[in-house]
Amino acid sequence: MAQLESIHPADQTAWVKSRRTMPAWLMSLLIHMLIGVLLILTVQTVSKGIGDEPARKGTIALANRSDDTTEYETNDKSANANGQQNSDSQQAEQSLDNALPALDLPPSDVGNLLPRGDESIGGQQADGLPAAGSQMEGGAPSKGGLGKEGKTSVFGAEGKGTKFVYVFDRSGSMNGAPLDAAKAELLKSLNDLDKMHQFAIIFYNQEPFVFSPRGDRPRLVFADEQGKNLAKQFVGGVIASGGTKHVDALKIALKMNPDVVFFLTDADQPTLLPHELEEIHRLNRGISIHAIEFGYGKYDGRRNFLVKLAEGNDGQHVYVDISGLGASHSN
Repeated sequence: MAQLESIHPADQTAWVKSRRTMPAWLMSLLIHMLIGVLLILTVQTVSKGIGDEPARKGTIALANRSDDTTEYETNDKSANANGQQNSDSQQAEQSLDNALPALDLPPSDVGNLLPRGDESIGGQQADGLPAAGSQMEGGAPSKGGLGKEGKTSVFGAEGKGTKFVYVFDRSGSMNGAPLDAAKAELLKSLNDLDKMHQFAIIFYNQEPFVFSPRGDRPRLVFADEQGKNLAKQFVGGVIASGGTKHVDALKIALKMNPDVVFFLTDADQPTLLPHELEEIHRLNRGISIHAIEFGYGKYDGRRNFLVKLAEGNDGQHVYVDISGLGASHSN
């Protein structure tokens, strides 16, 4: 029995030494690493089975929308790149929207712009500015028209847009050939307009006399065949008489918010006073005002109120020698 105490003493010593060569902490580390690898493989496998949607970062974004851009605020700097891409995308969409033509709907009472068959054609003596409830109600209408931009001219002064207003002097001094020439040029200008363009006509002396097919408030009329025919009848019935007062007629024209105003007069006197020129400029919202001046003899180069009116309102001043009604001078 004593021999049992000394069985394989060398093997026992080797086994003890082998245990001491692998510390417990190393064994624990290896086990945890193995578990971690298994978890990673499991998560990747599950993610691939969810679908094709890319992984999203857990960031919170606040969008502050302005007229042209979208600004992003995030709680993670890593979202800046995504925010920039989104901003660029929004700007691209905005640019595309701006490239498309704006569509203005016609006035809700388009039927009222033209007369009924049993009504006479004529104009209306305007008492100052249009009353509330007219086309100017709620502020000036949008300047964008229904048709494509067109161009027309009066004695060489060319205007571009979709809405045009003609403001012509009909005072006593315009009687005869001057008024006849002005009428012919106005109708010639109307012929250049497309049916979806709009126009208005104001003849004035000491009071404005506005083309108003139904006899109602001043408003723009479509330049279709019927509108042009009505305008021709109106223009044919205008006679020269009375004195001259420019400012009220110009104010009515500006309130219609056209693209172009053609302003024609032979009156060097009375002039628009400095405060009246300033008021016209203040009321102007991007409207070109072309000033056509009738005079006798060659243009002498004077910088009268008509020159200043055109220069201050993105327009052109044209001088027409009515002694021949052929020679003209442009600034």
